[in-house]
Amino acid sequence: MSQDTLKVTINGTGFAGNYTAQVYGMIPHKNGLQIELAGVCSGHLENAEKFAQKHGISKAYENHREMVHTIQPDIDNIACANYAHGPYVIEAAEAGVNVIVLEKPPVVWPGYPEGREADAETKKRESMEFLATVLDTVKKHGAKLLYAEDFVYFDGVKGMVEFLTQAQKINKGKILYQRGICAHQGSHAPAYDTPSLSGGGALFNKACHPLGPILYLKQVEGILTNGKPIRPQKVSAVALQILKYQPESSGEHFRVMQNVDDFARITICFEDQTVAEVLGYDLSISGIKNELYLITDCAQYDIRINPNNANEIFLPLENASGDILFREKLPTSQGTSFPQPNQFHAHGYVNEMNDAVDCALDPDRYPQSGPLMAWDTMAVLMASYESSDKNAVFIDLTEYLEARTFDNTEIPNPEKFGTVFQKR
Repeated sequence: MSQDTLKVTINGTGFAGNYTAQVYGMIPHKNGLQIELAGVCSGHLENAEKFAQKHGISKAYENHREMVHTIQPDIDNIACANYAHGPYVIEAAEAGVNVIVLEKPPVVWPGYPEGREADAETKKRESMEFLATVLDTVKKHGAKLLYAEDFVYFDGVKGMVEFLTQAQKINKGKILYQRGICAHQGSHAPAYDTPSLSGGGALFNKACHPLGPILYLKQVEGILTNGKPIRPQKVSAVALQILKYQPESSGEHFRVMQNVDDFARITICFEDQTVAEVLGYDLSISGIKNELYLITDCAQYDIRINPNNANEIFLPLENASGDILFREKLPTSQGTSFPQPNQFHAHGYVNEMNDAVDCALDPDRYPQSGPLMAWDTMAVLMASYESSDKNAVFIDLTEYLEARTFDNTEIPNPEKFGTVFQKR
């Protein structure tokens, strides 16, 4: 890495690739640092070339391995279809990439490319074995893995970490209950309704979002209390297909999934006997719904990301707003809505990529959302599918809590997460 330029590559030209390219231009000022979007990769070269022209990226590639070996980027962003996540992390680590930004979920069941069938328990075991191989490769080559769960990087979550840090000084700050929601009308990604490409539906690709900060905040609580993260112990879940079995007219305003779940509910019990609930669904007719609620032993904290009522607009005519998208997945701007200015900031993307840049610049800094987050997230998600297949019985996670140890470079460091509140 040169002293004044970071080279960044992006794999994927869809929704995640698009916001990734834009967000690097929003990174806070860092004393003259230049961020070069040096390469983009897509399985369809023409897509990569169009994307490169749109975002001012230096070169387009058809092959991820070729791109990372040729460019030797400081940061590689894996923002492609889920089935390629694990293999591309391995390629990036083997190419010597310093920081690997991995979009959710960490991996998908490795049996899909082989055309195999298996029960949910087998898929869980084999997926965790594959993820272990991925994380081992990252560690072997000295790379830093940032598991890109943008919900972890909400300003509200940063604020909660600040609060927990202060509350610990008076022997408070125990998180008793958490509830998180992520929903919209159904992903527009072509791969979403194909399990071998997406890995699953609303549970795997929606519920994973609020699950991230729920796991993270319990990790931080434990670290602040006794230096050891508090981790999930068992889960109960349901994953259902709702719209598929309704009259055709019921699906008019949604993408009706034929092969993956469109509703999921997860209950998580932690090692300290506290609890959390997560909802993910493709049934939100009014667009994106991102919310997180917490109850501690001394406070209740509600984080209403989108929608919230900080801004309100009324339009009698939809076409008056032109191509403005007031908030993500909003199906119409007509009538009353609640715009979300600087949505990439509000949704945590800028904080997330800023963490990646800080980790690339500082050899001693590691991602807040790293290997531990990826591991526990995957264990919860795969155990949740097993629970759903077994009529929502609780599935014990002890095997995976004990199967892998994480050092201080792989877990959160709340002292370096940053602050968002003013001081008295």
